[in-house]
Amino acid sequence: MVENDTPIYVNETQIENVESYIYLGQRYSTRDKNHDKDVQRRITAGWAAFAKHRDISKDNIETCLKRQVYNSCVLPAITYGAETWALTNQAKNKLAATQTKMERSMLNITYRDRKTNNWVREKTKVTFVTEQVRRRKWTWTGHVRIRDNRWTLRITTWKPYEKKRRIRKPARQWRDELDDYWKGTIWQTIAQDRQMWKQHAVAFAQPRHTIAAQ
Repeated sequence: MVENDTPIYVNETQIENVESYIYLGQRYSTRDKNHDKDVQRRITAGWAAFAKHRDISKDNIETCLKRQVYNSCVLPAITYGAETWALTNQAKNKLAATQTKMERSMLNITYRDRKTNNWVREKTKVTFVTEQVRRRKWTWTGHVRIRDNRWTLRITTWKPYEKKRRIRKPARQWRDELDDYWKGTIWQTIAQDRQMWKQHAVAFAQPRHTIAAQ
């Protein structure tokens, strides 16, 4: 509970003042500078979806069928709302580790079997979770097509006012991955070209690819 704040009433009912809340499946906080806790919530939701289909994932059936169930039921639970995330490296590692554990469970193997993560990925061929996150962000950016003074533009470019900023590494921002990909090119302008934007969707999903500024 945040103290010393002016109470807000709706129809004579006081609205609770909180530091974090859940809205449309996502966690919002006035204190957290990143989405690590929201990522953890989605990981928990992913495990819940995985458990619901455990009979399929643990059964002795074709891996292609397990892959379809994972991509259709489990992965969406993990990446819900991912287009709004500003992922840290720690969050990315957690997502990747979670998926690897699920894949090993699908193949009925453990780390004692001494199978590398690359070997596991070749067997399951599921959609890689961090690539799915980047793909969703790319699709969302192309969908809003920031071009005027709508809320999509205001929220994306808004910077909170701070009286005095502490000396530290800047927090990860939503647009950083887009800025890194284009290497100086103004992606808001590029997004107006629908055809060109679609052509770069696959490359952006692979974080190792970048486009130099022209």
